Amino acid sequence: MRVDIWSDISCPWCYITKRTFELGLAAAGRHDLDIVLHPYQIDGERPAEPMPMLDWLAGKYGRETAETMSKKVTEAGSRHGIAFRNRTGFAANTLQAHRMLWYAGREYGRSVQSRLEELLFAAYFTQNGDVSDPSLLLDRAVHSGFGRARAAELLASDEGLAEVRHEIHAARSAGVTRVPLIVFGDAQRVEGAQEDPEVYRSALAHTSDTPGTTGKDQG
Repeated sequence: MRVDIWSDISCPWCYITKRTFELGLAAAGRHDLDIVLHPYQIDGERPAEPMPMLDWLAGKYGRETAETMSKKVTEAGSRHGIAFRNRTGFAANTLQAHRMLWYAGREYGRSVQSRLEELLFAAYFTQNGDVSDPSLLLDRAVHSGFGRARAAELLASDEGLAEVRHEIHAARSAGVTRVPLIVFGDAQRVEGAQEDPEVYRSALAHTSDTPGTTGKDQG
């Protein structure tokens, strides 16, 4: 069965939901899934240059709301083994990170892609990293399973860039306005942040049921 996932590296709830999804997957004991990760950019190709994360959020939502959002996600992260460091982190353009994830899935398979996604989330939210920095991307790609020479060659090129931009545009045109979004075989649609693995275990067990949507706004 095919499972389509739309996610953004800049989305803290996507990070938490990735952990939740993997627990649900393990509980379901499913090994027949074709998991396809799709790029999405909540803020488009912004900010143009890295900037302090809370300043970026304050510019979007106001300082008080940004602080509340950071506190809420930090508390949620602690329940899932994620130590968010939003106060010292950076908001950055995720386009190149998505390009590396696109290539990982295409050439190395889901296991390498998933490892790279985890490393990029960690860099963004727990390690004060700039995921638009080619040196960081090279390091995380190699640690996920890329060959160093191939990763460096990819980063020095525009390979996959048009394809990633096309996928992001296609998602918006199809009505995807918030992430995470996970669709199970076109039957079950789970949208928004999830902390309970049972949501995904149940979706996997009832893929022939009437389509439904659940979740909280994140985009």
